[in-house]
Amino acid sequence: MKKNYSFYQKTEEVYFSTEFAFPIAVIVMASIITYGLLYFFGIALAVIFNVIISFIGSFYFYYFGKSSTAITLDFLIRVALVSVFFLFMDYGVFALVKYQKTDVFNKMYFYLWLAIILGIPLLYYIFQYSRYYYKETKNAGTYIKIYLTVHHDRELLTVIDTIQFVNTVKRTMSDIKLEKPDCFYSDAELKKMDDNSVRNYLGKDAFRGLMHLPFDADVLFISWYSIIEDKYYDIEVPFPFEKMVIEQEKYPTNVSEVLRGKKSKPLNLHIHANGGIRIFNVDGVLIDLPESIPTVISEEERNKKIEIYRDLQDYYRTPKAFEELIEKIKSSNGIEERFLIQNKKFNWSMHISGLKGNNYLDVFDVSFSKYKTEIAELDMPEFRFLPKEIGIVYRGNYLYDWLNLYINTQEIYHCIQEIESGNECSPVSFELVFEDLTETGLKFTIRSGDKFVMFNNWKINIRNDRKQDMTDHLLHIDEDQQKRALYKEAWDLVASKQYDQAQEKCDTIKAIDPGYGFAYFLEVRLLWYKEGFEACYTKQDYFIAKTQHEPAALAHMYNNYGCLYDLELKYDQSLSYFEKAILANPKDGMYVCNLAEIYCKLNRPKKAFEAAEKSKKLGHESPTLHAILESKGLRYL
Repeated sequence: MKKNYSFYQKTEEVYFSTEFAFPIAVIVMASIITYGLLYFFGIALAVIFNVIISFIGSFYFYYFGKSSTAITLDFLIRVALVSVFFLFMDYGVFALVKYQKTDVFNKMYFYLWLAIILGIPLLYYIFQYSRYYYKETKNAGTYIKIYLTVHHDRELLTVIDTIQFVNTVKRTMSDIKLEKPDCFYSDAELKKMDDNSVRNYLGKDAFRGLMHLPFDADVLFISWYSIIEDKYYDIEVPFPFEKMVIEQEKYPTNVSEVLRGKKSKPLNLHIHANGGIRIFNVDGVLIDLPESIPTVISEEERNKKIEIYRDLQDYYRTPKAFEELIEKIKSSNGIEERFLIQNKKFNWSMHISGLKGNNYLDVFDVSFSKYKTEIAELDMPEFRFLPKEIGIVYRGNYLYDWLNLYINTQEIYHCIQEIESGNECSPVSFELVFEDLTETGLKFTIRSGDKFVMFNNWKINIRNDRKQDMTDHLLHIDEDQQKRALYKEAWDLVASKQYDQAQEKCDTIKAIDPGYGFAYFLEVRLLWYKEGFEACYTKQDYFIAKTQHEPAALAHMYNNYGCLYDLELKYDQSLSYFEKAILANPKDGMYVCNLAEIYCKLNRPKKAFEAAEKSKKLGHESPTLHAILESKGLRYL
């Protein structure tokens, strides 16, 4: 199958690297020394120097790591060639010295030498880059990028020989490189491992990675040996390339579309018992082969594959232990049950309570599909594959994927069978109650009609850093809502002139968040109403400092003092504070309208009208603004 077939070969981009720095530095240093020798001692000594350094350099590289240092003809030829190279490179130095001493300069020879020195590396780079561009363009037009995941039940004890997608017309094939199967850990070994290691082992795929699939691939070749079944399968299946959705690769953006090539959605390949294979992606199933006829192999080949697999084991390395493992797997009926669960949909819903804030779910089911869903969407019964992993993601300043729930789907299947009592169509409800957000704070109930069972075969993994970020964000939201409610209540009290009660609300806000700028704006207004202008002026620096970090509150504070000076007919001071308010929050048209009013009072109608027009563009509306606009800056309310 592989004979005379080509596959994707990665190319390396051509660029100038620091690897060239050392030889260039050596050549430059040698030329500088040669220049001194030529200038002061003449050409003979310069030639001897170049021969010596050629000999030393060649000796080091030629005899490095060798036990014998006998001078050979091959070595002498190498020294001669290196010497000629150095002498040629030194021609420019020779031309310079000759010009300095004789004032004679042969332009033709020098330009020819310079063209060779600069031209050969440039031509070499152009050639290498052209070859790279050609190969990349050819690859992009011949192959598409696809992530492939290959999975089989670990208890099948499978040794995969070949997986190749082939275009038999153009004789091209994918570049899937399979590794040896993983060790099969015993129950005793699994108990010694931590939960994450066990999950990674049980969920590990036979292959996962990027492959390059030939355009218009028409055949899938796949072969494997199942030790549990004692059967070898060598399958050739038509591949429906036309069902795949091909897209232009978008990244990296600094590379042309031609070199980026095309891509398609990730493929999943599942190998089942009886020679069954299933290939699918999110768009649908491409190949669904329930079973295949095994291929006869020799006893020698069979034993060799078993030996390869057994040699990878620790616990089951000996023939006796390995035979016991095979008998144990065959009698457990686990392969058949997991196959049933992976290919059967159940009528279930899920109700989750005890979570705070806006969360959604990342669900990973037994059919190897992963999808996002709102919690409320799972409240309705629907025929779905059973979930085996549920991630809870909190929506905050960013997405906090803070909790993962891992479910033993075989055990949940047994529970469903127990409470359904043979009625497979009756809906099943999974009720998850988080009594607290800890690894033990979950109650998981499976309910069907009036029957229920407590389900305990699950594990929780909590990312404490993300959980803390979520908790902090929720606390911030609670505090913010509390502050806003108190702030509104305080202003309602101000409106009814209950200033002391409003001050109590203000003090409560400051106790919750001493940095809340609008609390100080409320406080300065209360000070104004209770004690007058002078009390506000006295604490002006204090109030401005307390709102400096919050532009919206600072703008309110400046506007407040602008209004105070306006009421005292100190228009120049008022103008200054309204300008500061605009600088702090330039998008609020109210401050610009106040500025326009002050310009009117200062008898500067042109400025007043310009400011009023700007205020209107910012979306502000008020009777004062309309009066200024109608009067062209001459009148205000």
